[in-house]
Amino acid sequence: MIDKIMASPNRALITLLSALMLAIIHQYLFYGKEPGVSYPIFVILFYGFMFLFARDRIRPLTMINAFVAGVVLMLALTFLLYDNKPLRILNFLVVPGLIILHMTYLVGRKQRQWWNIGLIGTALDHMLPQSIRHWGTVASIVVKTGGRGLGKTKKTVAFKVFIGLIASVPILIVVVALLSSADGIFNQYLSGFPEWLNQLTLTPGLPRVIWILIAGVLLFSYVWGFVQPLQYEAEKRENAHWKNGAASAVIPRDHTLEAPPVNPIVEGKVTNQITAEVPPYTQAHRKPFKLDPIIVGTMLLVINCVYVLFVLVQFSYLFGAGEGHLPSDLSYAEYARSGFVELILVTGINFFILIIALQFTRSSGKIGSIVHQVLLFVLVGCSAIMLYSAFIRLNLYEQAYGYTYIRFLVHAFMIFLALLLLIAALRIRYTSIPLIRWYIVLSLTAYVTVNYVGMDKRIAELNIARYHQTGIIDASYLASLSADAVPLLREFAQREYPNLKREMLDRQANFDLGEAESSWTSFNTARHRAKLELSKWRME
Repeated sequence: MIDKIMASPNRALITLLSALMLAIIHQYLFYGKEPGVSYPIFVILFYGFMFLFARDRIRPLTMINAFVAGVVLMLALTFLLYDNKPLRILNFLVVPGLIILHMTYLVGRKQRQWWNIGLIGTALDHMLPQSIRHWGTVASIVVKTGGRGLGKTKKTVAFKVFIGLIASVPILIVVVALLSSADGIFNQYLSGFPEWLNQLTLTPGLPRVIWILIAGVLLFSYVWGFVQPLQYEAEKRENAHWKNGAASAVIPRDHTLEAPPVNPIVEGKVTNQITAEVPPYTQAHRKPFKLDPIIVGTMLLVINCVYVLFVLVQFSYLFGAGEGHLPSDLSYAEYARSGFVELILVTGINFFILIIALQFTRSSGKIGSIVHQVLLFVLVGCSAIMLYSAFIRLNLYEQAYGYTYIRFLVHAFMIFLALLLLIAALRIRYTSIPLIRWYIVLSLTAYVTVNYVGMDKRIAELNIARYHQTGIIDASYLASLSADAVPLLREFAQREYPNLKREMLDRQANFDLGEAESSWTSFNTARHRAKLELSKWRME
């Protein structure tokens, strides 16, 4: 069945109709509704749509494909499982971005490696130029399908009329505005038109139809940009140069370095073959840019001297701060606030220095490599101590003022930086470790972990533990946490802090209102569980 669709002369029409069907599902799931279970459902359907109609362009599947697909699915499921507002907003942007990059890696016109920064440029190319150029393909399919009984000449005329109507719209808008300003009577005749237009837009179903048409065109043009990508003239000349150079140059055959042949290009036609990302190999082939090791070593030596001096000064009270041994002129809050942001920024700068030194520095012999490694280890060690100092400062601040979203995320970010430092240290010792690839995998894993750690519930637990130690708690802030923390807060209020009950019950009206206005597509397990807990509480 799928093979027949791929070979069918009506493949474009079938793809367009399928895109419209997916657009109908999209408006049903999301139009006027908050994302819930609808989000993972549509993500799965979109993957199926892309795999079905761009099947002949998919590169061989590997572990990284399964990993990215798993990350996307797990992030999409957070709309069903959790109710954290900041993460929901962030995931609403992150998930489409990951899907676009994943699709570009799988079926893009260039077979780029998944860690190559050029993948982002290819993704933008498919999302904008490659997609926009197929808006005309939609019009062509509609005219061709609607004029099956017409002759070739009539089809051409109908298509040109359609294009002329579309092109005249912006001109008419400007002209009508000018004429209305020039003549008051003409303006009065047109004054009733906006009222009629307002009534039309309020007609039931019309906004949904517009939604479906726009979404259908966007979905079709996006997938068709992969099926029939445009190859730019510069790329054609580059490929021609590569073929001419390969034919004339005498190069020793080394099968470990050979690349797959570049697909033939037919002038004036759009190729449907994947273009291998192979740079032209000629005698004038430029080597990748590398920094001089003496320059890098000098920079590292100077920077490390400053860092070592800073660390030695910090040691007088750094490790005693958690036990209350602070500088005499600083309180807990002042110590926690002083220099925290600066330490994080310096650690971030150090990561940039590490990446440059590890990835873009030439080798300098055995002794030079040892010196280079020692300097980098000193940089990593100083960065770790600075990170630990910032960690202690934040802990002290939280003990004094409690735990919040921002402080929790900063803690998570510092743990993430510590793991990056560990990988950098391993890379200094074992040069075969692919640093950028490990960083990408770790970043995605860390982001998924933050989504699934239950941030609201964890914040509530930490604030309750602080209440047990100090007797201080911010009940208003606890009540403002998302539905994820409601079961724990209800148990805490029943056993230890009855004053929290009133503020928690005030939230039931919001949950009831949300449930009354939402459909099954917006179902969220955390909200449903919170509503049941609050309802039981009111019945008691």
